[in-house]
Amino acid sequence: MDIEKQKFLSEFAPDYGYPNAPKNIDQIRASEFKRLDGLVYLDHAGATLYSEQQMEAIFKDLSTNVYGNPHSQSDSSVATSETMKKARQLVLDYCNASPQTYKCIFTSGATAALKLVGETFPWTQESCFMYTRENHNSVLGIREYALSQGAVAFAVDIEEVERGSGLLGDDCSSVWMSPHAAQRRNTARDFDEAPKADSTGHVYNLFAYPSECNFSGVKYSLDLANIVKQDHHNALEGSPYCRGSWMVLIDAAKGSATEPPDLTSFPADFVVISFYKALLFISVLGANLDRSNQVNAAKILRKTYFGGALLGTVAASIADIDYVMRREGIEEWFEDGTQSFLSVASIHHGFKIINTLTTSAIARHTSSLATFTRRALFELRHENGSSVCVLYGTSTKKLSCHGLGPIIAFNLKRPDNSWFGYREVEKLASLSRIQLRTGCFCNPGACSKYLRLSHLELLTNIEAGHVCWDDHDILNGKPTGVVRISFGYMSTFEDAMKFITFIEKSFVSRTREIGNGFGSDVHPIDFSHKDVYVYYKESHFSCCGKLAFREGACLKSITIYPIKSCRGFSVDSWPLCSSGLQHDREWILKSPSGEVLTQKKVPEMCLVSTFIDLEHGILFVESPRCDVRVQIDLLKAVSQCGVREEIMSQFHRYEVQCYDSEVNLWFTNAIGRPCTLLRCVSSQPRRRMNECSHMTRCRDMESKLSFVNEAQILLISEESVSDLNSKLSSMDLALLRHWSHRSGEIRPNSTTVAGAEPPSSMRGHETGLPIHVHPMRFSPNLVISGAGPYTEDLWRVLTIGKEHFVSIGGCNRCEMINVDPQTGQRPKSKEPLATLASFRRVKGKILFGILLSYDGAAEVGDSEQKVKPQLTVGQEVYPCSVNSKDIDAEGTSVCI
Repeated sequence: MDIEKQKFLSEFAPDYGYPNAPKNIDQIRASEFKRLDGLVYLDHAGATLYSEQQMEAIFKDLSTNVYGNPHSQSDSSVATSETMKKARQLVLDYCNASPQTYKCIFTSGATAALKLVGETFPWTQESCFMYTRENHNSVLGIREYALSQGAVAFAVDIEEVERGSGLLGDDCSSVWMSPHAAQRRNTARDFDEAPKADSTGHVYNLFAYPSECNFSGVKYSLDLANIVKQDHHNALEGSPYCRGSWMVLIDAAKGSATEPPDLTSFPADFVVISFYKALLFISVLGANLDRSNQVNAAKILRKTYFGGALLGTVAASIADIDYVMRREGIEEWFEDGTQSFLSVASIHHGFKIINTLTTSAIARHTSSLATFTRRALFELRHENGSSVCVLYGTSTKKLSCHGLGPIIAFNLKRPDNSWFGYREVEKLASLSRIQLRTGCFCNPGACSKYLRLSHLELLTNIEAGHVCWDDHDILNGKPTGVVRISFGYMSTFEDAMKFITFIEKSFVSRTREIGNGFGSDVHPIDFSHKDVYVYYKESHFSCCGKLAFREGACLKSITIYPIKSCRGFSVDSWPLCSSGLQHDREWILKSPSGEVLTQKKVPEMCLVSTFIDLEHGILFVESPRCDVRVQIDLLKAVSQCGVREEIMSQFHRYEVQCYDSEVNLWFTNAIGRPCTLLRCVSSQPRRRMNECSHMTRCRDMESKLSFVNEAQILLISEESVSDLNSKLSSMDLALLRHWSHRSGEIRPNSTTVAGAEPPSSMRGHETGLPIHVHPMRFSPNLVISGAGPYTEDLWRVLTIGKEHFVSIGGCNRCEMINVDPQTGQRPKSKEPLATLASFRRVKGKILFGILLSYDGAAEVGDSEQKVKPQLTVGQEVYPCSVNSKDIDAEGTSVCI
C-alpha cells in the first residue's frame, strides 16, 4: 500500500470502502465493474453506473418471469401489478415515507415529475411561486406555468448560521430568506381573466428547493419544508407574499443518490427523485411522492388530461358524449397510460444493492473521497505560490463540512491568475481516460452566483453567441462555467488519486528543463531555439525577425482531399487556385438535418476513396460497399443550371451545387446513412461578433475558402512526426515497465508479464503493438522533409518553388487524429493526441502542423483560361521565421 493511501485510511478508514458489507470496495470494483479497465468515471451526479451483478439479476428476472401489461386481469398482468406495488413500497421505504401519508407516482423521469406538479398546481393571480436561486432548469420551468396564470414568482437566497451538524438551517431562527425581484407576466394574459382563488377564498403557494445542489454539492436543510409551511412570516419578514397556504416541493433528484430525504421528519408535499442517479440502473424512471394527508396535496392538483386503459387513469368513459369517470387512486389518477413496467421491475435489483451497502455507508464512503479530493485541490500551488484551484460551494473553513454532497465544482487558474477554460480541462481529462463534466449543468442560478456573473454579463455572453454546451468557456476574461466531478458508491481512492495526479501534471506550474521547441500549456511552447540553422535565399518577402531553417528542405508529398473527411489521393504535381490547392475540400456530404458529416460521427467515410483526373475533368469516387464507382463531371457540374442553394458552415456562407438522386443514393450506400453531395461554387465570410476576442480562435476570414475548418492548406514536417513517434515509443516502454513493476515481474522483450497482458488502456492498439503514426494520420496537404522538429512553428511566411504562402498559425488538433485513417477505428489509448497534449499545448490548444494561406490567390483568380501555378514534389522550401516575441499568447504568429 502506498504512502498516500495509508494517510487517507488513517483518517477515513471507518467511512471508506464498506468495511462491514459482504464485499469491500476493492472486491466490488474487481468483480462488478471490470468494464472500467483503467477508466476513471467521475460524473455520478449526471448518471451513476450499474453493476454487472445487477444486470445479471435483471436479465435472469426478465428471462424467467412473464410480465404483461398491468391493465388486465391475466396472470402475467397481475404479476406485473404486484411487482409495481412492491416497487412503490420500496421507494416509500427509501424515503422513510408512510403509505398512509405519501403515494408514489412513476413518471418518465425527474423532469416529467416536476412538470406534472407545475402544470396541475392550482395557480391563481394571488398565488406565489418561490424557489431557491440554486435550482435545476427543470424546476425553473415551473415558473412558466405560474406566470402564465397570473401568479407572481421570485427567487430567494437562503442565508443562515451553521449550527450543530453544519447543515443549512438547523432551526427557524438561523434561516433568513433574501428574495430577488418579483416577476409577474401581466402581458401574457389579461389580469382580469387570470384564475382567482377558489370558492373558499383559499390561496395555494409553492416553494421549491433542492435537497442537494447539482452544481455545487451544497446540501439544503430538509427542515426548510417545516420552516416555510409553519413560519413563513418570519422567514419572509417584510415580504408581501405571505397569504394563503404554502406547499413545498423538494427536488431530490441528486440528493437522493446518497442521502434520501426522511419524509417522516421533514414532511414536504412533493418530492422528486431520479432512479438513474440513485438506483444504479439506466432506466428513465422518476418518482413523485405526493403527500396525501392534511390538505391532501394530490387532490388539490388540477389534472385535466386522462389517457391509457380503463383500468388505468379512468374507470369509465363514453366516446361520443362528454362523460368520464376517473379512478379514485392517486397513482392511477396521475399515471397516464401504461408505465414502463419492465423498468419498474428492475428497480428491485437496484434496491438490493443499496440495502446491502446501506445508504448511510454510501454517504460516508462518497463523502470521504470528496473531502480528501477537495483538500488536495485546495492545497495545490504553482511555483510562484499562487493557488491553482478555485472551489465553489465551500470555503477553507468548510473543507470537512458534512453539509456538502460528493460533488466538487471548481475552476483552474494559471500562475498569472488567468483562467484555464473548462473545455480544455474536459478535453485533457478525456485523453487521460477520466470522465467528468463541465458547464453549468442546467443550473443557471448557481452558475451566475458562484461565477459572479451579472445580468448584463450573462446577456452580453448570450448576444455574443454563447449557449449551453458550446466551446466558449472564457468570455471577457471570466469563465462561463465550471468543471464538476462527483463520486458514486463504486468510486475508489485510486480514482481520486488519478484525478488529482492528472490536475497536478497538466495544470500546475513547476520548474522544468527547457525543451527543444515544445512545452505544456502551463509551460508554453518554447519558440526560442538555440540550435537554429540560418539559411536565406532571396524571395519576394520582406520579413522582420531572425530566420531559422536547415538547408536542403523540400516538399516531400502533396495530398488532395476532394470530399471533406473522405480519403484523399497523393500526386507529384498539382495546380493552385484562389482557394488554395485546386478542388481540395470542394465537396461535402450533408445529412438530411443539414449537418456536415465528418469522420467524427461517421467513421465509415474513411473508406470512401477519391481521385481526380484533371485532363478529363472527372472526379472518381469508390467504396468497398458499392459495386461501381461514381464519376462526377467537374466542368458540367459547375456550368449547367442545376439546383443550387446556400448553406452556412464555419462562419462562411457558401453557394453550393446539388446533385441528382442517383449520386446521393450512391453516397448513402457508401457511408450507410442518408446524405447528399454538395459542391462549393462560391463562398463569402460572414463576420461574427467579437471575432478576434478570446471567445474563439480567429479563422482565416480573408481568404477564399472551400469546406476547410480553418485555412486553405495544412503543412506538417516529417521531422516533427518522427519526434512524436520517438516520444510515443518512450511512453509505451515506460507504461510497460510500470505495469511490470506492479505485477512483480519483468520479462524483457515481451508484453506478457506474470502470465497476463497489460490492460488495454496501457496498449497502443488492441493487438498490444506500440503506436507508430504515419504523416497521413494528420490529413496534411503538404509534407516537407529536411527541417528540424517543430521548426515550422516559427515560420511566418514561406516560399515553395516560386509560390508564396502565409502562415496563419498552428493547427489545433482534436481526437480525429486518434482515428486510424485506413479503418476508422479508435484505440482506447487516446493516442497520439494524449502524447501531443503533454508537450504541444498552448492556451488550451494542442498544436501540430501549421495552417497556410496561398499568397498568390489574387493573381491566380478563378479563370479557367489562365495557366495555373503548380506545386511539385521535390521543390525547395524557403521559410521566413519570427522571433518568439512575435508569437502571440495562443501560439499563433503576429503579422506586422
